[in-house]
Amino acid sequence: MSILLPTTLLILVSWQNYGQTLRGARDRAERTVDVLQEHALKVLETHRLSIDQINERLRGVDWDAVGTNEGVHELLKRLQTNLDQIATITITDDEGRMRASSRTFPATPATSFADRDWFQALKATPMDRLYVSRSYVGRQSGQSVFNVADRVYSPDGEFRGAIAISVDRSYFETFYDGVERQLDHNVLLLRLDGEILVRMPVTTQTTLPPGSPLRRAMAQQDKGRFDAISGIDGIERMFGYARIEPYPVYVGFGINKSSALAPWRATLAMNALVALLSMAALLATSALAIRHIRRERAAKEEVLREAEERQKIEQQLRQSQKMDAIGQLTGGIAHDFNNMLAVIMSGLGLARKRLARGDTDVGRLIDAALDGANRAATLTGRLMAFSRQQPLAPQTLNANSLVTGMSELVGRAIGETIALETVLGAGLWPVHADPGQLENAILNICVNARDAMPDGGKLTIETSNGDLDEAYAREHGVSAGQHVLIAITDTGTGMPPEIVSKVFEPFFTTKEVGKGTGLGLSQVHGFVKQSLGHLKIYSEPGIGTTIKIYLPRRYGAVTEDAAAEAPVPEQRQTTSHHVILVVEDDDRVRELTIAAVRELGYTVVHANGSDGALRVLDDHPEIALLFTDIVMPGTDGRKLATQALARRPGLKVLYTTGFTRNAIVHNGVLDAGVQLLPKPFTLAQLGDKLHQVLAADPGTG
Repeated sequence: MSILLPTTLLILVSWQNYGQTLRGARDRAERTVDVLQEHALKVLETHRLSIDQINERLRGVDWDAVGTNEGVHELLKRLQTNLDQIATITITDDEGRMRASSRTFPATPATSFADRDWFQALKATPMDRLYVSRSYVGRQSGQSVFNVADRVYSPDGEFRGAIAISVDRSYFETFYDGVERQLDHNVLLLRLDGEILVRMPVTTQTTLPPGSPLRRAMAQQDKGRFDAISGIDGIERMFGYARIEPYPVYVGFGINKSSALAPWRATLAMNALVALLSMAALLATSALAIRHIRRERAAKEEVLREAEERQKIEQQLRQSQKMDAIGQLTGGIAHDFNNMLAVIMSGLGLARKRLARGDTDVGRLIDAALDGANRAATLTGRLMAFSRQQPLAPQTLNANSLVTGMSELVGRAIGETIALETVLGAGLWPVHADPGQLENAILNICVNARDAMPDGGKLTIETSNGDLDEAYAREHGVSAGQHVLIAITDTGTGMPPEIVSKVFEPFFTTKEVGKGTGLGLSQVHGFVKQSLGHLKIYSEPGIGTTIKIYLPRRYGAVTEDAAAEAPVPEQRQTTSHHVILVVEDDDRVRELTIAAVRELGYTVVHANGSDGALRVLDDHPEIALLFTDIVMPGTDGRKLATQALARRPGLKVLYTTGFTRNAIVHNGVLDAGVQLLPKPFTLAQLGDKLHQVLAADPGTG
């Protein structure tokens, strides 16, 4: 018994610690994979934005002009200089000849990239995403790189050439070398076909064979973890991996299993020593044995406490590293969100404290919290507009009516020290645009103009008809023809040319820290381009600035907008016999949505997914409207609506979402007949939208 009991305890405790150690290491690998995945996605998305910017600059410019255009070369050179991960940016024509380069000016068309895999793939097949090439030594830079490339399209949509960004592998190697330094680990960035783009530690092997554990796992699912022996260095690792959607590229992180178990082995050795001492003590005297057992328990508890403390510290360190990585990518946005959250949390916290002691004078605090929430929603909308993912609901509208309607709002925004003048052109043509987004664009420009006139001045909003001729259209990459011009002019400080060239770049701002995100004019640029328009800025230091919005002329009658004639009430109250089916997979969002719809006077039935919703619909023939989230596990909201309408053709449908994922929005515009209430929404917005959809003619909602 003196030997059996300590031995049994040693085995049990060691087995428990063994499992805990492995689970902790695997969880650590998964969390690190999330950080690596987010980092790689931000890098690729940055390159996509850069390629979009280059494509805009190339629109309407022939190849001979590109090769001798210093502006194109300077754009490429600036992008390479500003982004550490870029080794070279190359532009080729449809034969693979180099037409522009960030390293060479003028470019030499005799240099050919027709043999590169990225050029051959882009020429052969149109793609809806960037192409990621294999790794090789760059022809211009002499560095070890892989390419991120996309097509250059001709006006008729045919392949015109390619834009390739050579990514310096050493950038990723340096970043990966700094991840989890205290662990014996490796990091992989590779394509779906097994082509290794980056590995730390560095290896001479360029491809993982199809039978390798990682390739087999990637073929089964986009994200996961497994334990296996590496075919590169023969080390057994606990490995986590994830796909960098939407690209066929994966990132993986592996921890040396033996290294991860080193603390466990040390604990095992210590426990074994304690057990041996205990056995010796038990053989000597029972009293001494009891004393040793107590010491052993105390020692084990201390070890467990230390292990738990180490785990807490490691978790804090991992969280800190993750937040540092995210902060480097989204610091400006986070600053603004923190300010908004501070207003929300302080307002609600103070309101709750006052209500607890019976003080109902909390209106100002709640208003402040709502204002912070609205500002956060506005910033989210700016990010969506900047990425051109904001769903647009364009109407045929008259810009004069829109400018007149928002004059009072602009006046309040710019303040009393600035004189506002509107000069409206006679016989103005209609345009086809989202009125809300157009108002936001004009207001953004006016607010920037206000900031440029700290001592007061004059702001002029002018509208007129105009024609963009072929020469101007070719130079600026815009469609020629009849356009409506909205020009906003200020008498502010103005800007030098080097600042003007950057004002539409994301996160660029001349304001002090904390005074802006640098997304305002980027949002305007994204909206105008999404509306097939053109944006031009003129500025002189000490004179002022003019920003011109050109929108194509629309042939057709102006859309009647009842909302413009009667302001939306602060909160719509109704007593209605209508029954509304609310479908939302998030429990908290569903509960609040149900409460809001009931507050508006409607009868509510609900479900947490598509299957349950169809059952509720069959059980309640009195349901008049389906109010459904779009992005849900399994069957999404659009497919649910299709199935519901097949059963109930007269059913009204209202969608809600924070991101459409192309379910009801295509080319940035809502599908015909679709009614959408974007998240987040206020009670007044919900009430107005429900009333609008229920009051619509059959077949329109």
